[in-house]
Amino acid sequence: MSEEQLKAFLEKVQGDTSLQEKLKAAADANAVVEIAKEAGFSISADDLKNAQSELSEEELEGVAGGGITPWAFIGGYSSDEEITYSANLQYLSLNDYTLTTAGAGFSLFDRVEISLQRQRLDISSGLTSNVFALLTEGAISNANSATVEQDIVGAKVKVFGDGVFAQDSWLPQIAIGAQYKKNRDFDSSLSLPDGSVPLPETGVPLLLGAKDDSGTDVYLSATKLWLGTPSGYNLLTNLTARYTKANVFGLLGFGAEGDDSARLEWEGSLALLISPTTAIGTEFRTQTNRLGGLAEEDTVVDAFIAYFPNKSLSITAAYVDLGNLPLQESSSGFYLTVNGHF
Repeated sequence: MSEEQLKAFLEKVQGDTSLQEKLKAAADANAVVEIAKEAGFSISADDLKNAQSELSEEELEGVAGGGITPWAFIGGYSSDEEITYSANLQYLSLNDYTLTTAGAGFSLFDRVEISLQRQRLDISSGLTSNVFALLTEGAISNANSATVEQDIVGAKVKVFGDGVFAQDSWLPQIAIGAQYKKNRDFDSSLSLPDGSVPLPETGVPLLLGAKDDSGTDVYLSATKLWLGTPSGYNLLTNLTARYTKANVFGLLGFGAEGDDSARLEWEGSLALLISPTTAIGTEFRTQTNRLGGLAEEDTVVDAFIAYFPNKSLSITAAYVDLGNLPLQESSSGFYLTVNGHF
């Protein structure tokens, strides 16, 4: 019943300017609950926490956030006395590339988030054949398809701030995180249809010029959910700074022979809660072009719609443009993710 009350309250806020003004002055969750009570709705602080968690998905690397960038919110529905669990499955189709990811995580006391993720990038035989033809000046023009897998272990800690309930302040919620990434196919041999291996122990990342098979990203995220904006909708804003030397999230290895230094990269999100169960938004994520040549990198952008019918399930669909991938200048396609919370 309280979940239905929350949805009714959020719908009421969209068309009531006086409620919007009161929410802007709310200092914490209890203040929001009191405002709802005065308006005739019975909700709890836990209901508000659930609404925040529904908006936050597991992104491609398994961290609670949007589709391609982490947010400062801690995933799941844990209070400061609970531990919760989550699982996710994602699929991204990009013409000659297909990216499938799966993972799980848990959140402790609304303070710490731990995540594990496996990514698998499938590359068509036509594309690998073209790569070999270019690198060998046509001597090899027919190759098998290839696969690149990567494991990611992530940890995120909420440092300070309340991105939802402290509506009387413009200060966001701040979290810091780290992701250790291990490319499993950095030096996996690529074979030809006849079974021969022209470049032993040379996987796709190494072939394209990557230097290392592993690396650690460190990031800081600042997130704020603005309740009752002038439009009546709830607006989420996020900015993330990432220090990394990953090439295409690490799927193409880390660093390069001529540039092995980590760089600061920027990421951002805007999301609008258009109903109590639906959000739309857009994101960007910059990348450093270390490899050049066949693997020149570009800024990643997406546009998404998320549907969360209840606190246990959320589904997100998006149109994603990864920019340049090897021999595919326009690497765009559709992305689907399903998240479960326990």
